[in-house]
Formats: sequence, C-alpha cells, structure tokens
Amino acid sequence: MPPPTAFFARLAGVTLLYVATAKAGLLLAVVGHTVTLVWAPSGIALAALLAYGYRMAFGVAIGAFIANAWSELPLAAAAGIAAGNTLEALAGAFLLLRLAGFRNALDRRRDVFALILLAAVCATMLSAFVGVATLSLGKVIAAGDYATVWLKWWLGDMMGVLVAAPPLLVWLSRTRPRLSPAKAFEACCLAVALTAVSLNIFGAPELAVQGFYPASLAVFPFIIWGALRFDQWGASLVTLIVSLLAVWCTTHGTGPFVVAEPVDSLVRWCAFAIVLAVTGLLLAASVAEQRRAQVELKSSHDQLEQRVLARTRDLAQTNIDLRKEMTERRRLEASLIRISEEQQQNMGRELHDGLGQQLTGLALFSATLRHRLEEQALPEAELAGRIVEQVHQATAVVRSVAHGLYPSELEFDGLPAALARLAEDTLSLQGLRCTFQSDAGVQVDDALVAINLYRIAQEAVHNAVKYSRASELRIALTQSQGRHQLVVSDNGIGMNLATSQRGRGIGMHSMRYRASLLGGHFDIAPNAPSGTTIRVTYPDQKVQSEQQHGA
Repeated sequence: MPPPTAFFARLAGVTLLYVATAKAGLLLAVVGHTVTLVWAPSGIALAALLAYGYRMAFGVAIGAFIANAWSELPLAAAAGIAAGNTLEALAGAFLLLRLAGFRNALDRRRDVFALILLAAVCATMLSAFVGVATLSLGKVIAAGDYATVWLKWWLGDMMGVLVAAPPLLVWLSRTRPRLSPAKAFEACCLAVALTAVSLNIFGAPELAVQGFYPASLAVFPFIIWGALRFDQWGASLVTLIVSLLAVWCTTHGTGPFVVAEPVDSLVRWCAFAIVLAVTGLLLAASVAEQRRAQVELKSSHDQLEQRVLARTRDLAQTNIDLRKEMTERRRLEASLIRISEEQQQNMGRELHDGLGQQLTGLALFSATLRHRLEEQALPEAELAGRIVEQVHQATAVVRSVAHGLYPSELEFDGLPAALARLAEDTLSLQGLRCTFQSDAGVQVDDALVAINLYRIAQEAVHNAVKYSRASELRIALTQSQGRHQLVVSDNGIGMNLATSQRGRGIGMHSMRYRASLLGGHFDIAPNAPSGTTIRVTYPDQKVQSEQQHGA
C-alpha cells in the first residue's frame, strides 16, 4: 500500500486529469452540454483503477461530479451522472481483473479481447444507462430521444476506453522503452509521416461532404508499422495521434467524415477511431505473443541443448568409468589366469619332481628286487616284473599329467615348441595323426598371450579327439600384416555350428573367453569336405605397441 502522500497525490492527479479531459470533450457535446462522442475520461478512469486500485474511484467520482456540475446541470443530475461514470470504471476493472486475469501490458490477445468486450462494450453500457436515465428524469432530453442519446453516450465512452486507456495502461505498467539512435530516428520518421498523411486526409476540405471514406484507410499502414516495430507503445500512440488529428479536423469541417450534420460527422469519426484502436491493439498483442513464443522456444532450445550437453558429459564420464572398470576387470582376470597357470605349473613341477622322482626310485627298487628274485629262481620274480611295469606306466602318466598342467617347452623354448610337443603327445598318446606348422620367425614374447593360445589349442585338440572321430589333426601358427593366427582343424564328422556359436559348453566358452582377453577374434567354421576349423586371430602385441608409440 502506498504512503498517504502518494495516494492523495495520485487521487488529485486522477481528479484533475478527469476534469480537464471531460471539459475538452464537452466542448464537442452533441446533445446539450452533457453528451459527447469524445469522452476520454472513461479510459482515464479505467486505467487509474487498473493501475492503482479501486480506491482511485474516489478521484473518478469527484472529477465526474465537478465536470458535470460545470456543464450547468442540476447538482442532483451531476451526482447521478458521476455515479454512473464511477460505476462504469469499477465494473470494467472488476470484470477485467476477476474474469479475465487482465494484464495492463496488453501483450496478450486475450487481454485485448477482454478490454474490448468487458470494459469497452459491457461496462460502458452501465454509464450510458445511468447517465441517459438521469437526463431523462431531469427533463434534459425527451423520452423519445432515449435510444439515440444512449447510443451516442455509449459510443463516446467506448471510444475513450479503446483510445485513451491503452497508452495510459502501457505507460503505467511497462518500463520506458530505450530506443537506439536508429530506432529513435525511425520513430521520428513514423510520427512525421503519420502526421503529414493524417493532415492531408482529414484536413482536406475537398473530401468533406463527399463520403469518400476509403481515404481514411491510408493511415492503417502506420498502425501496422507502429505495432510491428514498437509493440503496444507504437499501436496505442499511433491510434491516439490519428484520433486527435481526425477529430480536430472533423470538427473544423474537413476530411472524409464530414457530412451535413456535425453529429453524424462525429459518429463516423468515433466508429473509425474504435476500429483503428481495435486493429492496432490486436496486431500489437499478436506480435508480442509471437516474440514471446520465439523467446520461450529459444529458451527451451537452449535448455534442451544444456541438458543434452550435460547428458553427453555424463555419458562420456560413464563410458570412461566403464572402460576403466573393464580394463580393471581384464587386468584382474588376467591376474587370475596367471595365478591359475602358476599354480598348475607348481603342481606339474611337484608331480614331476616329487611324485615322479619317487616313482622312479620305486621303479629302480622294484627292478633290483626282480633281478635278485630271478637269480634265486623264485616264482615271485614274475610278480616283481609286473610291479616294475606298473611303476613305469604310473611314471609315464604322472609325467603326462605334469606336462599337461604346464608345458615346460612353453617356458623355455616358446609357443611354437609347446604346440609342436602338443602335436607329438597327441600322436603318441591318442594314436591320432597330428601335425604342426609354423611360419618362420613367429614368436610370442608375452607369457600371458602364449599360455592362453596354448590352452586354446589344447582345448581344441581335446574336443577333436573326444567328439570329432577324426583321423587327422592340423595345428598352424601364422603371422601376417601385424596379426597372428592360430588354427586347429580336423577331418572329422564336424559339429553343429548353431550350438557352437552359442558356445554354452565349458570348453567352448573358455576358448572364446581366452581369445577376448587377447583382444582377438574367435571363429568356428566347417571344413570341406568334412571336419571343423577353429581359428583365433589376434593382434601382434609387439607391432601394436610400436604403432602406439609411433602415434
């Protein structure tokens, strides 16, 4: 709530402005000294209540009473008309605020339509009914003229609401426009051109009493100019300027609205001013809504871009985290495999050096025992010989198991030697013809890579021996264009490729998994005319490292 001094200052300002514009309008009265088609006070009163609240109705009532009492009306009639004027402003403000959620900026079409329908059309009827009824009861007008006077009163008040209220509402509700030098120059050009064209049209004596109304349409481009370039300011001020110039010239007998009867001339001018105001206000509101929609769309677009950028950053960070986790997982898995291979190596060494040596000693002891029994020609010598044979067989099995747990050739002679030994063992132990081929100079320096490739070959050979019914196996280790390739093929009955691609078996899963640890590709394909080929292609670690250092 404003301080008392500010309230009374505003109240006095509303009262004085109401009285001044009322006296100016009554100079153009069309019925006695009380009814005029130029009634700006209706717009001033509505703007005051909308901007400063309902308490400004006291200023409206005082100003209306003074203005009407000044027109030589009886005080009772002046009070009745003042009451009607005050009720009109109160009703208009109430309807706009309560029913339409009105905003004084007039930057929405719904506000413009509300101003036209609720304030300019409906609320002004209240003042017209009360005012004309007061004049009729006071014998100022004849009862038969009620409808004609009511229409003129209503048009005058409507003109005031649509022409006088908008510039005041825009002025009181929005910050003052800051025009750039170019925009200020454009505004001056608009004002000068508008004034020149309006004076040429409405100040032309030759257009009087001719009924050439289309000439007035020449001002509509200026309404469009003002609305498009200067928003509500431009539209409302252009309407006000045109209305003032048009009414001035019309009352002086020039322009297209002048007819034989001065009252009819003002009626035509009033209708033109109303149409002009409605056009400008609606166009300006449409432009404001379009610009606001563009701003909101740009804001939404910027927010969407920010969200996309934020999500992209989050996804990138998540991708980095996943890569770190995958790298760490691969490192841990490689460590587990290395530990597992070391344990198998230790077990193989213990079997070979521990149990194998004990079995060797037992074999020597058994052979000595058999020799002595044979010297004594005892029948137990045959049993002793069998013990020697069993011990030798057990020793061979232990050595085979120890070699399977960890091939010593892999550690001392490299992967090609270990694969060659695998082929020899397959031939000797399984009775299956198995060959090994290797490109010259192929060597795998990384122990982890070597042991994984060996295990893949070992599992592939095991599967072929167990399931393929093959008579021949081929193991190949080749190198080409910085990539190694391990191939194990057989001439057996083949296998179900659909089942092999799903790879649900432990052996198949193990081979695929070991190939993925090497960053390689695991593939199973049928041979022609029969058999199966298992192929592992993987990058040469040495070549890959050199390429990375070179990059």
